[in-house]
Amino acid sequence: MLKVIHEADDPELMHEVWLFRHQRFVEQLGWEELRRKDGRERDQYDTADAIHAVLIFRGRIVGYSRLIPTTRPHFAGSLGGHLSARMPTGPSIFEWSRCATVLDAPPIGAHAASDLLMTGVLECLVQLNARTIVFVTYTPLVKMMQRRGYPVKCLGTVPLKNGDRVEVVSSSLPPNLLPLHRQRHDIKQSLLVWGRNGGATAQRPPTAA
Repeated sequence: MLKVIHEADDPELMHEVWLFRHQRFVEQLGWEELRRKDGRERDQYDTADAIHAVLIFRGRIVGYSRLIPTTRPHFAGSLGGHLSARMPTGPSIFEWSRCATVLDAPPIGAHAASDLLMTGVLECLVQLNARTIVFVTYTPLVKMMQRRGYPVKCLGTVPLKNGDRVEVVSSSLPPNLLPLHRQRHDIKQSLLVWGRNGGATAQRPPTAA
């Protein structure tokens, strides 16, 4: 239900991902700094190590998230400055970014698409043996993560060129968090399909060279 791939696993699906990201984040959310003439939103952090979690329903992408091992270049790690000393990194720490569902996301069975996406990405993190996540976001989304049970810790705030400010946040992943999500949303089975044809397994990211 949530396809988890690297770019090389399924280039055709990734083409649809780039289009989805441009439509959602640039056209709808107004992130003009990400606009591209070809309508395919991707950045320098979409490397071979990036993990793409794609929620597909009836042949359509209805949700998406990206995970990047912090042993590789990632957006939060690029902020530098006074945040550098507080920024957690390591093979069990991932940056979670580009998380969104479509505006008109239909229910999938008895579940909201957003609940399936959030629970599926959490399951993915657990299978990757992740211990901590970092993300850069706005205050309302920090509060949403808190409501979902993440013990978030604000590392600092960063001003954007458009005058907004975002929070750089980290959170541990308590052992009971995935069972809590599954119980809350009545999800009894795995949500993940690894690789193009579902034959791959979760792999730890390479450590920093």
